[in-house]
Amino acid sequence: MKAFLSICLSALFASSVLAYFILFDGNLAKLTAWWQEIARHSESLPLAPYKNRVVEKSSLRIEDANEIKIIDRHLFWKGSGAKIVPVLNKNSYLNSLKIIDGGYGYSSSVDIHISGAGSEQFKLGEPEVVNGVVKSIEVIKSSKWSDEPLAYAFDEIYPFSGIVKNEFPGGQIIEQIPFLSGKIHGTIKRWNEYGLPLSNREYLHGKKHGTHIYWFEFTNDPQDFTPIKSKNGDIYPTLWIKLQEEAKKKFEKSFGSHEANEWITFNYRRQGGDFPVRLLEHWKDNVRHGLFEGFDKFGNKTFKDDYQMGHRIKHKTFDKTK
Repeated sequence: MKAFLSICLSALFASSVLAYFILFDGNLAKLTAWWQEIARHSESLPLAPYKNRVVEKSSLRIEDANEIKIIDRHLFWKGSGAKIVPVLNKNSYLNSLKIIDGGYGYSSSVDIHISGAGSEQFKLGEPEVVNGVVKSIEVIKSSKWSDEPLAYAFDEIYPFSGIVKNEFPGGQIIEQIPFLSGKIHGTIKRWNEYGLPLSNREYLHGKKHGTHIYWFEFTNDPQDFTPIKSKNGDIYPTLWIKLQEEAKKKFEKSFGSHEANEWITFNYRRQGGDFPVRLLEHWKDNVRHGLFEGFDKFGNKTFKDDYQMGHRIKHKTFDKTK
């Protein structure tokens, strides 16, 4: 049995190597490009950019949603009134353009094109204009249609998947925003200049969806914490400062990174510390859905609202003086 399994694994390995040389000419760069093409829209595939690629916020650009633009380039008169809508397949790719209203007064110099996200991926033919009316327009090259703005990195033609980070001048991370296929997808995290978490906001394919939590800019140490003296004689007056110093040694040059911030906050909570909540929200498909609660810096609740798909069905305020 072991011998048979070994033969199967060897055959699989040999087939993989052969495919590598046949399909990619033994070129690692071609293999990498092929895998990035496969994985760029995935949350979970190994080495998918969604979890592994990090760029600076300044590298990002936002392109508008797709639109059909109709321009009459005649010098002396120009037509108007044409209405054209996209016809999409089940994968949101452009199948054809449907003319709802051909308008009137158009010349033979009409340009119809698609603007917005990935517009260079579309190619349309010359429109047919008869007696000033737009009759038809052919889709020569199709692409995925976007009804929402999409994010791109640098001058790339495909929507961005990965993490966008923004930093203070000293290197401490301000914000991390996860993107999948050009839309915010995952949890946006913000910190202050000292690494204290300010907010976590969940998104699903560009929409607010899930829990949004906002904290005050201070910590609550566990009640049983006492100041600790380090080996070099420094006093750690709070658990937060103690963990900050430990993180500097543990992560060295990557102190202030996502990993370091997560390590500090995880261990702070694990050892009994917490961050006072200022506001707690719940969203579904970009509308308020669930509890919305506010708190003062002492942890007293200031209000409590209940929403059902954007409609507030309950409201209560609390008098913290009582």
